[in-house]
Amino acid sequence: MKKILGLDLGTNSIGWALLDQNFAEKQGKIIGLGSRIIPMDQGTLSDFEKGISVSKTKERTEFRNVRRLRERHLLRRSRLHLVLNTIGFLPEHYSQYIDFDSHFGQFKDDCEPKLCQRYNFLFSLSGGFLLSCCSLVNDTRCGCF
Repeated sequence: MKKILGLDLGTNSIGWALLDQNFAEKQGKIIGLGSRIIPMDQGTLSDFEKGISVSKTKERTEFRNVRRLRERHLLRRSRLHLVLNTIGFLPEHYSQYIDFDSHFGQFKDDCEPKLCQRYNFLFSLSGGFLLSCCSLVNDTRCGCF
């Protein structure tokens, strides 16, 4: 007699069965069985009834992926700041907002310059060439840099 444990792993439940199987006589019996259903809140249940099945693990994975992407972006930007500052290609009006002593290329607290939407648009129209955004439209009200 062999004991066999069967598992059924689903997205919201786990089922199990313990069998006692005799392969020579082709007989067996169930020793025990059961299931564990992972509870869902009311919002998840209503989404499930609509046909939208999103597990909690998927939501956590999505949040973790967003955090990782953001951290990678910030790390690439700080490394780019360090390299551009080292070779002298970082404009002075931009580098005054960056802390190269203690934070190694990150912006100083609450000093990150923001570009206006229309200047980002004008920059994309210029084909990616570095232009002074305020000199494009002679507007110093934009608050960039």
